[in-house]
Amino acid sequence: MSETQSEKQRIRHGRSRQRKEQFLKHLAANGNISAAGRFADVQRSTLYHWKETDPHFAFLWDDALEEAADALEAEARRRAVEGYDEPITYGGKIICNPETGSPLVRKKYSDGLMAFLLKAHRPSRFKAGHTEDQRGSISICISHDDSAL
Repeated sequence: MSETQSEKQRIRHGRSRQRKEQFLKHLAANGNISAAGRFADVQRSTLYHWKETDPHFAFLWDDALEEAADALEAEARRRAVEGYDEPITYGGKIICNPETGSPLVRKKYSDGLMAFLLKAHRPSRFKAGHTEDQRGSISICISHDDSAL
């Protein structure tokens, strides 16, 4: 192999390594393979080829997706537990404090996210069909009117 071919391979390998690092960093931040590939300027087919042929890259890919999922879970927990500020609107317009000019907000919480997190972390207690004890419920209707029986 000539010196120039060796140098070209070294440059190509360095560029690939840099693009892999960019892809993995972006994937960990957003969890979207296509967007991370566009950010690193690498085609999806190349990304999947790297994943199939490089076990270390495949491990880092999976780790980046886990990191992105952890960030989503943390944000879901924050919205469910700490809530978020929602501007108060009237007639489609945001209402502002007349003294400060800043928008009026109310604290909102996400019951749906709370239920989702409970189902994910405590399936034995919160998922339908999964109960710790298999006791059912009985409904009893008591009426003073005997004709209702």
